[in-house]
Amino acid sequence: MSRAKMQYVIFGEEDSEKEPVMYAAPVPDDDYDFLQHELIPTMRPMSDEEYMKGPAVILHTLARFSYILFKDDLFWCAEWAPGLIVVRLSPDATFAWTALRSPHPEFGGRKPAKKDIALFDEDAENHQYNLVFDAWDAQFDKQKRSWGSFVPADRATRRKYLAALEHVNSLGKIMERRYSKSFDKWADKSKKNLEKWAGEGIRAS
Repeated sequence: MSRAKMQYVIFGEEDSEKEPVMYAAPVPDDDYDFLQHELIPTMRPMSDEEYMKGPAVILHTLARFSYILFKDDLFWCAEWAPGLIVVRLSPDATFAWTALRSPHPEFGGRKPAKKDIALFDEDAENHQYNLVFDAWDAQFDKQKRSWGSFVPADRATRRKYLAALEHVNSLGKIMERRYSKSFDKWADKSKKNLEKWAGEGIRAS
């Protein structure tokens, strides 16, 4: 039985004098399985207000992130304490999210917990890292796009990508009106909200 398409969507830089090109590439099987079977089941609904007062702040930081299109949903994967923050953006204007704990015991300079040390296998594949950096790196490296089988996105991929982002883009306009004059206060509060809501994060198997 064929599986539903799951693909990275990036904007690669081919020529500094031109607009970046939208590319897409299949998510490798092991990372596909991790997202579908380990990550998605941990997701819980997130309201518009929660998005605007939490994850939206990541867009204003140096955190690395990627977009993954799966069926009609776009998964925004960001490297953020406690390891990986993922927000599902859907064309029906709903959100869901999860916070996974990095398998690396000292992620972000934190003091390693005994349980993390016991579970850590330095030789195991780090799917959380792959879901962010396989796409992030390919944006800036033509050779890595080739290795990752990135090709110019087709019309259906572009349409689904834009449909999934339509609602979050509308919220961006609301946030600009609300917080443009109190950006630092909003950013600080949003980071604190994320820290509180994510907690220690979910330990994926």
